Amino acid sequence: MTENIIKSLKKRDSRTISRCISLVENQEPSYLEFLSSIFPYTGNSYRIGITGAPGSGKSTLTDQLIKIILEQNLSVAVIAIDPSSPFNGGAILGDRVRFVNDFKNKNTFFRSMSTRGAQGGLAVSTKLVADIFDACNFDIIIFETVGVGQVEIDVIEAVDTVVVTLVPESGDDIQMMKGGLMEIADLYAINKSDRQGADRLYTSLNKTLELNEYSDWSPDIIKTIATNSKGIDLLYKSIMRHKDFLGKSKVGLRKLNQRYIKTVKSFISNFLIDEFWSNKIDNHIKKELNLDYNKRISPYEMANTLLKK
Repeated sequence: MTENIIKSLKKRDSRTISRCISLVENQEPSYLEFLSSIFPYTGNSYRIGITGAPGSGKSTLTDQLIKIILEQNLSVAVIAIDPSSPFNGGAILGDRVRFVNDFKNKNTFFRSMSTRGAQGGLAVSTKLVADIFDACNFDIIIFETVGVGQVEIDVIEAVDTVVVTLVPESGDDIQMMKGGLMEIADLYAINKSDRQGADRLYTSLNKTLELNEYSDWSPDIIKTIATNSKGIDLLYKSIMRHKDFLGKSKVGLRKLNQRYIKTVKSFISNFLIDEFWSNKIDNHIKKELNLDYNKRISPYEMANTLLKK
């Protein structure tokens, strides 16, 4: 059965891909066995992360990049991370509704996923879904993150190239980047660059980058107007230049190894928590919660007590 599934994935059969994604997202009993079976066929796709502030045009930028990728006779899968609905936990698609899978075109696949409360802009199962696309031999996988203004550090652990989008109107963009995005960006796209303040943002960002020390790679700054495709070609060429850099240096292998280690740690952590947390521990904590707040033992002492049980 697994061999047939792998064959269908390699053919990029849309129904098989969708079923496998649901298997992983719902963590059905056989999902770990399935992930292990496709692992030998992963590690080949090039992964790009598009992140940045809300309203910076990430979806339009992604849409334009897809067109260029297809023009290069390459295949592309897109994972768009959407905020969860407060009512049912599902994805709020927003303007992503214009992305529609063309099931006759095996060179593209789009999947919108809910964050389900996950921090860092990525859904918990996003990296696992990317492995499915990797096993399908998609040349490029694009992650478009939720962009809720939080530090989306998770993206660096899932992709090879991180593109941070900015807009001229955001006067606090540089301050925001100093909070974390500055450290993860491989490229910057100043989108909506026809608006007032674009040149000022470009100069400010350029000066900020000059103050940082880079060993081998210094991030490019590309001005784009995604709505009319201006600058998208240059952005794509810059992404490919970074891809070449990763291939020629040890940085690409280091990223791949870090992704492997992170996945191992994540599964061990989840397993230990599931194994450790029992009804007995739940009841022990509930007894403590019945006490007045100031009469309870500290949460640190509680943790030590439970670990020693």
